[in-house]
This record gives sequence, C-alpha cells and structure tokens, in this order.
Amino acid sequence: MIHYGFDKYEAEKILKKSLDKEPDLKYYMNNDYMEKLVDILIEGIANVIEENNKKVEEDVKRELRGF
Repeated sequence: MIHYGFDKYEAEKILKKSLDKEPDLKYYMNNDYMEKLVDILIEGIANVIEENNKKVEEDVKRELRGF
C-alpha cells in the first residue's frame, strides 16, 4: 500500500520539535492548562494533516480509476 504524506505521529513529532526550539516558553508558561491546550492543538493539527493526506490519497485513486 502506498503511503502519502505524514501520519499523525510524524506530524506530532514535527510540531513538538518546532515548539522545542523555544524552551523558555515552557518555563514562563508553567501552567497545566496551557500545556494541555498546546497538547490538544498539536494533536488536532496532526489529525487534520493525517485526514487531509487520506483525502488526497482517495482523490488520487479516484482520478486514476477514471483513466
């Protein structure tokens, strides 16, 4: 099976790596609710990326069947 784009876990890894470039943010925003909010946003964005990749794959397969 061909895999297009990133899966959820790859996307989360990239997003978290981006946040790690600013370690002071975690220190100054030492709040459990903020940390939970960031985690929810990362998971949500990763889900969007994964779902978009699935849609692209479905669209490509549909296009190829049309030929």
